[in-house]
Amino acid sequence: MDLLETLEKRYSCRNYLDKDVKDKDIAKIINYASLAPSAGNLQPWQIIVIKNKAKRHSLAIASLNQTWMKQAPVHLVICGNEEYVKRFYKVKGDLYCIQDCATFIENILLLATSLGLASCWVGAFEDNMIKRELEIPKNIKIYAIVTLGYSNEKNPNAKKRYDIQTFTFFNQYGNRSEDYSLIPLEKYIPEIKEKSKNLFSKLKKRLIKHSK
Repeated sequence: MDLLETLEKRYSCRNYLDKDVKDKDIAKIINYASLAPSAGNLQPWQIIVIKNKAKRHSLAIASLNQTWMKQAPVHLVICGNEEYVKRFYKVKGDLYCIQDCATFIENILLLATSLGLASCWVGAFEDNMIKRELEIPKNIKIYAIVTLGYSNEKNPNAKKRYDIQTFTFFNQYGNRSEDYSLIPLEKYIPEIKEKSKNLFSKLKKRLIKHSK
């Protein structure tokens, strides 16, 4: 599966089969996800792999009682060490740690999809409940829980995405016009192809007429 296909197929799955995920696939996901960029190459992410059924149940309760999470055979709890990053980047350390761990998480989602697995990024949870359950130190921040497993959704519908022209600006915020931009041209490619086809057809007829 190439990158574009992976991006198109990734979606947030909330219905999983009762089927285990191989340890080698989990290891592969974590290994390659760690190639994500990070400020100063500090790589501040930390990950806890949860397969224990009782703990998965506790995490679902701590995640605002999202009971669907219990179906997923694997929960990945992604944390970050902001204090470590702040030693190098002071007040910007917390922002950089969040950014770094977000790229790590996105890599996990894409790698899972490329291996035929489904996932969901869960960001709504009660930090203290999870810290108690997993014995996470107070100074460590929890950024996400990623559910991982095999999808039980027969026809997952991709959510509608905004047209890129609604959020893309040029040279300054709010400026959507750019004469040499290819973005507006994208909309007219089918029309251009049709006009070219008609023009070619007319030229062909003229050549046949004059050749007689």
